[in-house]
Amino acid sequence: MNSIYLFMAIKTISYTNIIVILIIASVIGFLYNRYMEKMDRLQGLGNSYGAIQNYLLTDSSLSDVKKPILWIPIEYEYNARNWLSFGSRSSFELNQPYMYLTVKSIINQCGDSFHICIIDDNSFRKLLPEWNINLDATANPIKCNIRKLGWVKILYRYGGMFVPPSFLCMRNLEELYNTGIAGGKMFVGQNVDRNQTSVTHEFYPDMRFMGAPKECAVLNDFMDFMQRTISSDFTSESVFLGDFNRWTNSRTREINIIDGKLIGTKTLNDEPILIDDLLSNNYIDLYAKTYGIWIPAEQILNRRHYEWYARLSPRQVLESEVILSKYILLASAPNEKQGRIEEFKQMPEWIGYWQVPSGFGLWGQKPNYLGNHMIIKDPDYSTNLV
Repeated sequence: MNSIYLFMAIKTISYTNIIVILIIASVIGFLYNRYMEKMDRLQGLGNSYGAIQNYLLTDSSLSDVKKPILWIPIEYEYNARNWLSFGSRSSFELNQPYMYLTVKSIINQCGDSFHICIIDDNSFRKLLPEWNINLDATANPIKCNIRKLGWVKILYRYGGMFVPPSFLCMRNLEELYNTGIAGGKMFVGQNVDRNQTSVTHEFYPDMRFMGAPKECAVLNDFMDFMQRTISSDFTSESVFLGDFNRWTNSRTREINIIDGKLIGTKTLNDEPILIDDLLSNNYIDLYAKTYGIWIPAEQILNRRHYEWYARLSPRQVLESEVILSKYILLASAPNEKQGRIEEFKQMPEWIGYWQVPSGFGLWGQKPNYLGNHMIIKDPDYSTNLV
């Protein structure tokens, strides 16, 4: 009897050991997978960052530059999308991996025609000798407005064009730039209206996509207007009313407006391209000669339904099934200077096949002009043919 109890005790201990071992193995496997995912993400970021770090502005000497300058402003904000450590649970890094791919697309397409400079808030002191504003000690919304003023000052002093880092570039922007500054004018890109003027306008000029020749007179007037507005407004009123963009819209005779079809903010049928469209699986009818797609990065961060996209690693972005990822994959192809995704349509000469109405599961060539919803007058309920 004792031997039976001993056997049962040993058997129970064996089962317990097996269960404990399985639990430990599962935990180790889970932690290993998390570690590998993190390493893949960091490796992807490292490769993308390494490709663009040569374009980071490190000094203020641009006197020898002969090409027009393409400025890419990066805004670093405190966020918790990727933790530096468990204790910090946050960082001041960009933490939007898809944006490394879009910046890389700008470099690949425009690197031969432009001198590309990636700038941040620390670049103003290097580029503007008169700049004495500490943006780190300034809070929003004043900080955002002063940052935009710095962009305009840089553009007035050096010329060139500002392109948002979330712009997926699919063509060289040289032709767009030359067309925009024709007649010595400045130009502004057209975007989906997101401020108070959206009541009457679906599209509106957006100064985040802007260009001008050096020391443009209209740009100087714009700079004066911005300085007066910032000095008298310490709230978000100017942002809500869209004062800066209103100013550009009121001077369309002096400023060239780049149609939204050319920068991917509207479709061929003048419909706005929203984040809902970009992060869906549906085809987008883009203009055949569009220069790229202006991705609304702020919408990705502000809308809970879509902020997952900002967290994807570069590899996950390229493997995603949404239509935006397919365009990013196309723009990331080696030696790809322009690509286009076309909607799948049945060709007229294709032959349709159907299950013939005999009830025997036979298939044959479908006669023409029968439609797709034939009604059987005398259905046979003994079969599936009803």
